[in-house]
Amino acid sequence: MANLMQELARLSDDIYEHIEKKNPQILFMFDVQRLYWNNTLNAHAEGKKLVYVGAGAPCELLWAFPNIWPFLLDMFPTRLGSDPERASKYIDIAEKYVAPTMCAIDKVDLGAVFSGDLPDTPDAFIWSSVPCDNSRSAYPAIEGYFQDRGARGLKVDIPFRKDERSFRYIAEQYKDLIPQLEEIAGQKLDRDYFKEVMAISNETAGYMAKIADLRKLKPCPLPGRLLVLNEMIPAMAGHPAMRDFVKTQYELGKMLVDMGMTATKAQPEVFRVSWLQNMLWSNVGTLDWLEKQYGATVVMDAFGYQKTPLFTNPDDIDTVLFNLAQKTLALPMIHGASGPIEDYANLVENVMEDYAVDVSMFVGHVGCKHTWAAAKVIKDMVMEKFGLPTLTIDVDAVDGRYKTTEEIRGIIGEYMDNIVEQKEKGNYPPKKA
Repeated sequence: MANLMQELARLSDDIYEHIEKKNPQILFMFDVQRLYWNNTLNAHAEGKKLVYVGAGAPCELLWAFPNIWPFLLDMFPTRLGSDPERASKYIDIAEKYVAPTMCAIDKVDLGAVFSGDLPDTPDAFIWSSVPCDNSRSAYPAIEGYFQDRGARGLKVDIPFRKDERSFRYIAEQYKDLIPQLEEIAGQKLDRDYFKEVMAISNETAGYMAKIADLRKLKPCPLPGRLLVLNEMIPAMAGHPAMRDFVKTQYELGKMLVDMGMTATKAQPEVFRVSWLQNMLWSNVGTLDWLEKQYGATVVMDAFGYQKTPLFTNPDDIDTVLFNLAQKTLALPMIHGASGPIEDYANLVENVMEDYAVDVSMFVGHVGCKHTWAAAKVIKDMVMEKFGLPTLTIDVDAVDGRYKTTEEIRGIIGEYMDNIVEQKEKGNYPPKKA
């Protein structure tokens, strides 16, 4: 029987050692990944409680217990997306129990759990009712599997709307969660330690805001693939390693600006692309290809675009939990794709405006049925307000068998070639009617 966590920790070590020899200046991109996988693998051996979490879990609250190591279950599919053989193994296992149309993110989660390739049972599994129907189907099955093996199952109900009543509803559940976490950890919540976690989380959010501003510059100094790595932030918000990662990323971006360098090293920046759905974890190299082939930088993706609420009064636990609830509903992709549709449309509109986007792409993960339902609304809004056509392409962000690299780049390349031709004729960007 395989040990998936061990395999991914070893893979992370191998990649780190390779980068250390070949390209040490970007080693910071791999420090946090190596730490995350190895610490998860060794949590029990180091005397910590291992807690698996689903999307929307209050990670800062978990990091506030030094004896708990939380692991975001969705890190499996986003990490395995670049390894089609491994990803397909767990997808195929899951499809023995669920419909093939279920999101591949949740199928990888289910397959990894049901395969028995995670021999180290967590002490608890905490999940919530976001971000979508797929996870609401998968998480209870995963909870039952772990409970049969002695783990505790905990859940949080996340409302549809994002208003003060919703924040207070979530905050009350977080208050109830604290004594249960204390039981799991075997220690009381240390409020002073929690303050340190909150300070680190606020610092991380501050650097992310600075990075977001750097990406608004023309030309954009940071490559599109860093947007993918930044999606690790919800898993490690409040941990110093994530703060150090985004701090170094910001400092690198600032240095590149000062040196007059851009993300499109092979040629000047020609196009600024918005990626209006999930990141393509199964084919991240396509972002590099766009930069090299067309001078086209993915300056922002709709789910990575966020304005993270801060902890405002660390001494008052009610305010802290209220802020934590605000942060939950501001997480990607909960902040846009979990509804209402106005939130998603406003998010996309802000991205288009703030980042001076001139190429719009809806690279739609087939598993995100709820966002596909919004695709026409989004496309129409982009055309009406910005005069830009939107490429729509269906992909599987995790299962590389759905479309090959050649197929994906063929579709995107044909679209970009047409844009290049129209630009040379002086017809692009098109003039608004």
